[in-house]
Amino acid sequence: MWVRCGSRVKSRCDSCAELYRGDWAAIARSGVFDGPVEEYRFYLLTLTAPTFGRVHRVPREHGARVGRCGCGVTHSAEEAGLRGVPLDPSTYDYAGQVAWNRDAGLLWDRTRRRVRDRWESAEYFVVREWQDRGVLHLHALVRIARAEAPDADVLREAARTAVAWSKVDGALVEWGGQAQCDAFKADGAGARTIWYLSKALNYVMKDVVEDGESAHGAVWAHVARLDRAAREMRCSRDCRTGCRSRVHDRLGARSHVVSASRRTLRRSGWSFTGLTRTVQRRLRREWFEAHAAATAPVPSEHVAALPDLLASIGERVRGELVARGAAVP
Repeated sequence: MWVRCGSRVKSRCDSCAELYRGDWAAIARSGVFDGPVEEYRFYLLTLTAPTFGRVHRVPREHGARVGRCGCGVTHSAEEAGLRGVPLDPSTYDYAGQVAWNRDAGLLWDRTRRRVRDRWESAEYFVVREWQDRGVLHLHALVRIARAEAPDADVLREAARTAVAWSKVDGALVEWGGQAQCDAFKADGAGARTIWYLSKALNYVMKDVVEDGESAHGAVWAHVARLDRAAREMRCSRDCRTGCRSRVHDRLGARSHVVSASRRTLRRSGWSFTGLTRTVQRRLRREWFEAHAAATAPVPSEHVAALPDLLASIGERVRGELVARGAAVP
């Protein structure tokens, strides 16, 4: 019997990871193309984490131009293994970074509430992506009714300046200074945006251990320090030594990779049709059961005669083998 393992990491199970990505991509498209899109304005909002120390500046593509790195060298794309590695690990704020990962979900919740306080019709679809330095940043599709839709710059600043206070230690949690917001239409630009988010889903489902042999040694040292900081931090007010929360195993992150606003009595949710992963699983199960029922069962008299049929076939095959064997030189 074949069953789904449910893994979201492509190197562990490509089939289940692709199913996961396809489900969420379908939900993303449903909120852009499956409704009265002419009544809404769409935005792609990107929010990043604050800085926790200077890191190496390495271009992502061959031929791309970047300024001189803080280490005094102008890096090329071949040195991708240094991308995101701190210039001075001894002064890098590892504890602050894993704590920010821990509270990033709370910060997004406060950001979402702030946006809805200003634009009541706002709905969203979010993908959280890991930056090279080991900290989360956020891509959000935002949909707002045209009657109250703001300029992209206004939405960006409203989201970027949202703040929260950690429920664990009371520290201020805020977004980094780098943020971007672009408005797009539900046509070719909308399709390109969905493709971009699908690509981001592919990225977050990769297993970094798979490419570990080609990574720079400094990357492993950086990840080891982050891992140690995550295990030493408090994941909640009740966190004690020996805590088994998965937050300590994920560099502090507790948020889901993907999320979308849900339908309620007062809100339409992101998907115009109410599509969720629960609905998709139900539809797949119903499809399977319908096709299984359509398959005619083997008649009982045929099942009873099956041993005699196999025996007769076996006798005939053995006879043919004996006859062929006698003719072999």
